Amino acid sequence: MKGAIETMFAVVLIAFMCVLGTSYVTASLNTQKAQEFHNSVVSEIEASDFSSSVIESCKDKATENGYTGLEVTMLTSAAGRQYAKVTLNYNYTIPVLNSTMNYSIDGYAR
Repeated sequence: MKGAIETMFAVVLIAFMCVLGTSYVTASLNTQKAQEFHNSVVSEIEASDFSSSVIESCKDKATENGYTGLEVTMLTSAAGRQYAKVTLNYNYTIPVLNSTMNYSIDGYAR
């Protein structure tokens, strides 16, 4: 009887670890998706030569894709060249642990 209880406990523990591991993999895939979206936004802004309509379109796309915010700050270098700081805010969620953390990805469009 003791062996059956120990075996059942081990099976339940392994099942929980599998579910937890799957949650971490899913969260990592969401982070990768956010990084890819950020890269595409930077590319679009650079290709449009910092067009305000493209920036607004990218902000709308970020909201549609479930990100918490996209901030584009226009800056000027010492040499007088224009560039933009692009910050994408997103949530890193692990549902099994009921854990949500806020992260951001920063980059520059030149």
